[in-house]
Amino acid sequence: MRRMLVLATAAALALAAAPAAVAKEVTNAEVCGPEGCVSANDEQTRMTLLQGGAPTEPPIAAPYYDVRITMAAGDETHTWGFAAVPDRQVARADDGTWMRMPDETIGIVKQLTRGQKPYPASDLIGAVPPPEPKPVAADADSPLWPEGVMIALITLAVGAATRGARRATRAASRHAPGAR
Repeated sequence: MRRMLVLATAAALALAAAPAAVAKEVTNAEVCGPEGCVSANDEQTRMTLLQGGAPTEPPIAAPYYDVRITMAAGDETHTWGFAAVPDRQVARADDGTWMRMPDETIGIVKQLTRGQKPYPASDLIGAVPPPEPKPVAADADSPLWPEGVMIALITLAVGAATRGARRATRAASRHAPGAR
């Protein structure tokens, strides 16, 4: 019993002598586009923006927003961020790692950026460039096929014939008797 009391006292003294744990808190979180930033005003929203998902492959480029998070630990503050790509449901950390964004985080990014213009997909670093658009073949149901093509060809033919007739008239008038 005495030995147990000594161990308990030693443990209590060790815990009392240990430095107090420094509390960490998210002091600021903002979602930015080219026209400015919107701050997350409540703690729950800021904490949700901290959530990340499983690593993933780089997506095809899409419009994105920058998310910046500031955390305080005692007298020190640290800021880091990520590129949020809501249309692809992914984020790219500052170190270049791609990860899935949880649905809750996507919802917050969309809510905070409602009415704000995103950065263009062409500026997204590390994403796969979008494929080049392929020419679209004429659609059989198009109002321009085949009637529109036929009208264009007839118009060109009439224009060429009219131009030829004008040239022939001018040439004939130059060679006519009494012409200068």
